[in-house]
Amino acid sequence: MTPFDTALRVQRREVDTVKVSISETITTITTITSQTAAHDLRMREERLLAATAPIASDAWTLRMKAERARLDHQAQLAQMRLTHLRGKAVEAYGTMRAIEGAADRFKDEAERVAATAEQAAIDDIAAAKLMRARRDGERTA
Repeated sequence: MTPFDTALRVQRREVDTVKVSISETITTITTITSQTAAHDLRMREERLLAATAPIASDAWTLRMKAERARLDHQAQLAQMRLTHLRGKAVEAYGTMRAIEGAADRFKDEAERVAATAEQAAIDDIAAAKLMRARRDGERTA
């Protein structure tokens, strides 16, 4: 357990949230692209039909152009959102990696301190045994 664990969990949630948002935005872009393709196909088909039958189609043409403009605007907004989310993802991931690095350094330092303390305890025990052995050796001499 490190003092960075809470911040790391929060940052991981942020990264996951951004991933989900990116996925949703990509789905939106895919849907708009499909709608645009279907709209273009329908416009071509209707233009072919209008060429064979003498029907006034000005209102329909204006409505279709307006629909295409709406789809283009939605696609542009979705692309801008995706660009923003990708930037946010880079920032969130970078922050998460920095926190992970700090947590790893904290753990390494804690392990080093524990190993140093353990070695000091072993050295103290060895020194005490040596002192006892010398004292016992002086008594017998």
